[in-house]
Amino acid sequence: MAGIILAVILMLCMSAGYSYSDSTEFCSSCHSMNEYAANWQTSNHKQFKCTECHLPQDNMIDKMVAKTETGLNDTYHEFMRDYPAEIKLTAKGKDIVNGNCLRCHQSTVENTFMAESSDNCLKCHTGLVHHQFTNKGGIKIE
Repeated sequence: MAGIILAVILMLCMSAGYSYSDSTEFCSSCHSMNEYAANWQTSNHKQFKCTECHLPQDNMIDKMVAKTETGLNDTYHEFMRDYPAEIKLTAKGKDIVNGNCLRCHQSTVENTFMAESSDNCLKCHTGLVHHQFTNKGGIKIE
């Protein structure tokens, strides 16, 4: 009986941890993400959580793998305080974000030249949410 109770408590804790780590409050709690979170709050996409754009949404396994990889990478750089002055998406990150743009906006582009293009949404809309061209990001060394 104690094992079942322990298992239930463990599952509840894991569920709460997963839920919190999926929140925008969690994502923006890192020092290096402060400016990105502030810019996001002024965008037209502020109703979406960070993970809705930055993690795959096709299935839970892909999302968990990407969340683990991203979380470990971000934790490492936050701990080492070695984020670059301007944080940029990796090629894999761009593919994920672009796929999520199209997941929500497919009907907008399906009858335009963009539907036939191999370019991604970020080619023209790179600063749409985070004002990337004006954001210095990174970790400020005090």
